[in-house]
This record gives sequence, C-alpha cells and structure tokens, in this order.
Amino acid sequence: MSHGYTVPTMHSIQQPRDARRVGITVALCIFWLKVAVPLGAQSNPTQEQVTDAERIEWFKHDKFGMFIHWGPYSYLAGEWKGKQIPVGTEAEWIMQRFNIPAAEYREMAHNLNPTQFRAEEWVNLAKSTGMKYLAITAKHHDGFAMYHSQVSKYNIVDWTPFKRDPVQELSEACRKNGIRFCVYYSHREDWDDPDGYGNNWDFDRSKKNFNRYLEEKSKPQLRELLSNYGPLGLVWFDRGMDTPEHARQFIEIVRQLQPRCLINGRVGSYGEDLMGDYQDMNDNGMPTGGLQEYWETPQTLNTTWGYSKFDQQWKTSGDVIHRMVEIIGKGGNYLLNIGPMADGTIPSPSVATLRRVGMWMQANSESIYGTSASPLPEQPWGRSTVKGDKVYLHVFSWPGDGSLPVPGLKNEVIAAHALTAPSRKLEISLVNGTSLIALPAKPLDDLDTVIVLQLDGPPKVDPPIVTQGSDAPFELDYLSAVTTGKATKRFNREGKFHIAKWTNTQDSITWHLLVSQVGEYQMRIRYSARQESKDAKFVITAGGQSVGGTVVPTGEGYQYKTFDLDTIKFSNAGRYVVQIKPAADYDHNLMYFQLLELAPVGPRMVE
Repeated sequence: MSHGYTVPTMHSIQQPRDARRVGITVALCIFWLKVAVPLGAQSNPTQEQVTDAERIEWFKHDKFGMFIHWGPYSYLAGEWKGKQIPVGTEAEWIMQRFNIPAAEYREMAHNLNPTQFRAEEWVNLAKSTGMKYLAITAKHHDGFAMYHSQVSKYNIVDWTPFKRDPVQELSEACRKNGIRFCVYYSHREDWDDPDGYGNNWDFDRSKKNFNRYLEEKSKPQLRELLSNYGPLGLVWFDRGMDTPEHARQFIEIVRQLQPRCLINGRVGSYGEDLMGDYQDMNDNGMPTGGLQEYWETPQTLNTTWGYSKFDQQWKTSGDVIHRMVEIIGKGGNYLLNIGPMADGTIPSPSVATLRRVGMWMQANSESIYGTSASPLPEQPWGRSTVKGDKVYLHVFSWPGDGSLPVPGLKNEVIAAHALTAPSRKLEISLVNGTSLIALPAKPLDDLDTVIVLQLDGPPKVDPPIVTQGSDAPFELDYLSAVTTGKATKRFNREGKFHIAKWTNTQDSITWHLLVSQVGEYQMRIRYSARQESKDAKFVITAGGQSVGGTVVPTGEGYQYKTFDLDTIKFSNAGRYVVQIKPAADYDHNLMYFQLLELAPVGPRMVE
C-alpha cells in the first residue's frame, strides 16, 4: 500500500508559518510548500488505485470509533477571566465565543503541559471499549497544532514545555494495538491565522487572503499529517469549505498521498452534494430512519466536545449502548467523543462509562461488527441489527409476559437463542403473522440482552403502510418510501433528509397507502432543484391514474419549495400504490425530493 512521500527536507529547511507575524520573510517557506512538496509527490508515479468499495470496507465493518477533542481550550476548561461557557455550549469554541484576542490565547497556550498523557492508556481504553478506530484533533479551529508541525511553530512541541508529539505517540500505540489511526483537521476555520476563517474580531475580514492561508498553512499541514504519521484510516475535516474547487483540492491531496484513506463529508460545502466518502450527521445528530448511503454520527459523552470543568452531565453506559445500537441498526457508524483534561487525564466518569460499555461489547460485539441496517420496524422493546441470515434483537425493555413479538418478518425463523447463551434454544411460535420468542424470566444483561434469530435467508419485510386520520392528508416522505434503481435516501447538513440520485425511468420512489377516505386528493410536491434540472419531467401514478409534472429550479444549494399538482381520485377504500419516477432518461439528478402530500378535497368517510 502506497502512503505517498515523506518530507525530511521540509522539516530541516522550511521556515515556520509564524514568521509573517514578526516581519520575517516567508519566501523560502512558500517556495518549498508550492514547489518542493509537489515534486516530492511526483517522484512516486505509481499511485495505488483503490476503488470506493475497497476504501470504505473497513468503515462498514468496524462501526464504533473514539473521537478525541484536546487542545489549549482544555487548559481553559470552559472559563476565561471569570466568564463561563454555559453547559451545553462547546467548550472548545471558547476563543470564538468570548472573542479572545489571538495574542492572549497564544500566551495562554504556553501553559499546556500534559504530563499525565499516556498514549498507550488512551488507546487501551478505546480498545477495551470495543472501538476500532480513533480520531484525534490534530488542529482544531483555534489554529494550534497538537503535533510537531514544521509549517507553524504554534504547536505543542515548539510552543509548550511538553516537547512531545501526541499525534506521533497515538499513531504508534494504535498500530501496536490494532486500532485504526485517524486525524481530525479543521481545514477552513483558523482563528489564529490572519487569513483564516472565523476570527473577525482581531483581523479585518476585508483584508483577508483566504487562498494564502490555504497554500501556506492548511494544505501544507494536511500534507504533513498524511506523510509523517503512517497509514491513516480517515481524515475528519470540519466546517466545510467555501467552494467545491477548494474542497476538491483537499480531496486530491488525500487521494494522492494516501489513496486508501477515507474522507468525511464535511470536506465540502454544506450546501453542496456529498464530496467525501461518507456523510456526517449534525453534531449529536440521529436520523429518524435508515439512510441509503454510508454515514456516521459524532456524539459526546456529556454535552461538550472539549473538556469543561462545569459540564458533569455524563451519559450512562446504557445511554451509550442504546445509541450505538440505534445508529448501527439504521446503517451508521458511531464516533463517540472524549474530552481529556489539559494534563492528559481522561475524566473518571468517561472512563467508568466506557469500561462498562466494553464489558457489554466483549460479550455482544458479534451483533455490532460487520452488521448492517435492519429492515424491521422500531419496536417498543428495542432495536435490531442484521448480518446475513441472522437478525440480532437488542432487547432494552424486557417484556413482562416473557414473550418477545417480532412483527413484519416474512421469513421463517429457524432457531433463536440469547447471544451469550447459544446452547439454550428459545421456543418460537407464529401468531397472526407475528413471530413470538419465548424469553427467560429475567434479562441476561440489564442494559441490552441480545437475542439471535436464525432465518431461512436474509430478512424480508413487508413495505411500510401509510395510513391517514380523519380529514388528514397523506404525507409521503423518505421514511415510508421504497426506492428502486439509483434513487437514494440521503442526508446533507444544510439540505437535511431527502431522496436524490434518480436520473432515469428505472429509478423510482414508491409508497403503499391504506386509504380510508374516498374522493379527490390535491397533490403537492416539495423539493429542491438546481438549474440543471430545469424542465425535467416526472410522472406520478396512483390507482391507475397518471399525473405529470415539470421540475422548476428553486436555486443553488438546498432551497425547498412546494408546488401544487393536479388532483387524483380514490374511488374505493383500501390499498393503493403511489409512485414517482422520471418521465425520461437524464444525465443529471431529477430533484432533491422531500415530500409528496395528498390532501383530501371534500372527503367522504367510508364505514
């Protein structure tokens, strides 16, 4: 596997980025960043070719990772000159929240001295918790590098008495312990750099040269991380980028130097289509239903990412396990954050929670690693995950009558047992199409007892049925939709949940309705569409009727608008299928679909 070039000459020759602050020329620095580094990359012409499927394979399997937010903000611990960051607000944003002058923040950063930091202990905690990958903030928005950067002396080795490189030590400990090492890098936001995004209290926005920041600091530091710390599992970018072209430049650097390294969705603008390898939810976000693309949700153990001495609202081990199962049961990955203290100590409540999660994972990891989203609907007793012809029922609430109902499953259940007691077979019965599993009197684990169902093949379920209340419209969205072809349920931080990627007559969205009110229905469709989709045609079919429509561009980004369509008529109560698809084949996405509403017009109730 190719990991690109190494840059020992840059380490010995390149002048620090901070030279500009004290009037020293940076001409030599710019020369080496713009000339020597690309030449080094060109000296390795046989770049490894990696498919998207190969690159994402480990991510799909591993499911559970550790996020670490750690930097000078950890020394402040949520307080600046008597002012407190409110609990529930990000402590690592303290510089921006209080408009701390860059010079004063820099002076404070001299105090960072994590003498209690032990890379092996951090990695062992992740490993014992069942986490398979680890991502550390190599540079957060405050601009301070938590590794030995040659681009800027504003880093933990050159700027503090610590004189060690935590990123290097963590990368080595991860390799030793079989944990995939990853880095977080804030590529756009930099409150220390006069040209970076975010600090408009020190630096005049109108005088900023953002491209200079990208060329002199952001891109060179990314190259350092990709070149000097071994193979990276992923680079976790944050805060998006101002233009798609700038985002593509960062993607190309990663692809050139480490072709197998994943790139998260925040590399690009939040108003554009996904540019990385997978999508991120909002911070602490949770989708209502499963998506049809690779995704991850970053979540905190309390309410903040960086350490705050005021925030003691810790999640329990049960909270963590239940969230993990829900995320994975919907097809996602769980990236759980810890915020170490300035001295390198991980807060004891974090350790206690993760230790208990680790005990559960040691016994039940088969139901997590390598699983996929479950097609079973959410149940009052818990969630489920799937692997091949096995369904793992995660029972959070133990049924009082000892019978666990599994509705909607069309397969034959061949056998059932608790994951931690495989030799004890559980009795199975089928009542009115619902499988009933006879459970022991008490749960085997108070947090989550996993019951394994062996099926006669991969799980199959009936499509969801959309019903209506009196005089209520049908609201047909991505949750209850069945997609075919390339039509895909997606998420975007600005666009939220929608269905996209449909381009031809083989791509469709379908809903199954149970109509109780006959009569006419006014159809309304809500979508966002770019200029490329102007005049594209779509057709809606329902109950043997067809209604056509023409896409109207709504603007760039995600600007959703609602349009009235023609009416349709349901003459009889009962089951109907409603479908939307492109009316012709196109070389572009039809629309970013959000909702189809069918509102009754003078309905008549049928007894």
